[in-house]
Amino acid sequence: MTVRLQNARVRAEIDPTFGARLVSLSLDGHEVIGGADAGSGTGASIGTGCYPMLPWAGRLRDHTIHGPGRDAEWTDHGDGEFSVELTDAAGKPGVATLGYLLLDHGIEMMLAWHGEPGGWCSLGFHPWFRRQLDIGDPAVLDVNPVSMVQRGSDHLPTGELVPPAPPPWDDCFRLAGPPRLTWPGALAIDLVSDASWWVLLDGHRGAVCVEPQTAPPDAINHPSLQPDSWARSVSLVIAVRP
Repeated sequence: MTVRLQNARVRAEIDPTFGARLVSLSLDGHEVIGGADAGSGTGASIGTGCYPMLPWAGRLRDHTIHGPGRDAEWTDHGDGEFSVELTDAAGKPGVATLGYLLLDHGIEMMLAWHGEPGGWCSLGFHPWFRRQLDIGDPAVLDVNPVSMVQRGSDHLPTGELVPPAPPPWDDCFRLAGPPRLTWPGALAIDLVSDASWWVLLDGHRGAVCVEPQTAPPDAINHPSLQPDSWARSVSLVIAVRP
């Protein structure tokens, strides 16, 4: 059974049994959450909703992509608060917490990892946004990439930062400012996060992914991509633009 949070402009549905992910988000009456293209080979676990990524975000060599949090059954504590016990990539236990807070014009998501001191983790959110809403024109992604993480033939980072390539993308970037999605004639949203990195995926016909991450994929294996300290929390606000 899903959990529903609702106010005058926002309706969110969360499935605690499926990674405590957003399975629906309606903003001013427009459903914005979608999924991967049918026939793409992307299963529901990776290709639907907006789910938390932890204790690692994105690809990690020799581990399940996006971490185990996306498939776990989370405990519902009420008022949009959830938690789950997980094991990190080193086999150490920890507890993840996830909170959803409705705003007058959007939603804020807050994800944290409570593991052993001195360990590492990376966290993020993976929203699938519909390319086409019920009205208006297809989504336009407005971003200003500063640099891009180079990826090798195995789709994992090489450890180098390179100038941004033109789309289509399935890549990790540093951005000059918060990304925006606009569906002309329907809706425009800003995505604001305290994360330093964004993965952009725009090669699907029916959806666009804009994913904040505290570190690039596989950063643990590349000192050049590692932060000075591994963040233990991340937030994302999805807000309707005035």
